[in-house]
Amino acid sequence: MSRMPKLPFDLMCAGLDDNEARIIRAACNSRTGCLRASKPFGRIDLDGDPDEALFRASANYVWRMLCFDYCGFHPHNCMPVTADWDIGAVYYTREGRGEFTDREERRDAEKSVRVALDALVKRAESVLPITAQAGVMQWGRALGMLG
Repeated sequence: MSRMPKLPFDLMCAGLDDNEARIIRAACNSRTGCLRASKPFGRIDLDGDPDEALFRASANYVWRMLCFDYCGFHPHNCMPVTADWDIGAVYYTREGRGEFTDREERRDAEKSVRVALDALVKRAESVLPITAQAGVMQWGRALGMLG
């Protein structure tokens, strides 16, 4: 039996557009209905299709955030400080190809993606009770925010 939590991905994807639902579903192990035990995409081809690279980076980001929120055990209970590295790599590569006129433009584009993905995670999680968020509950207790 998997230690990864079983999440209602169909319910979480209700009301999302096709691309957003595809990102959320990438975090799911379709065989078990549980959250994947590892990133959906271990390697992202930065030399291939830039839209596919961004999709894969986004799916990895969303997976990391869901793991942090819903898994109350090691190694997924660590703060997701590296969640956006894949997104940074995609935009850094795009900057190297001349898609941005300066570094600040690239950083702004990268930030807008992170903000949109954070909003996507919150919309997908809104159908679940806060008490199901084992990682959030664990950190809330550790920080003295919850009893």
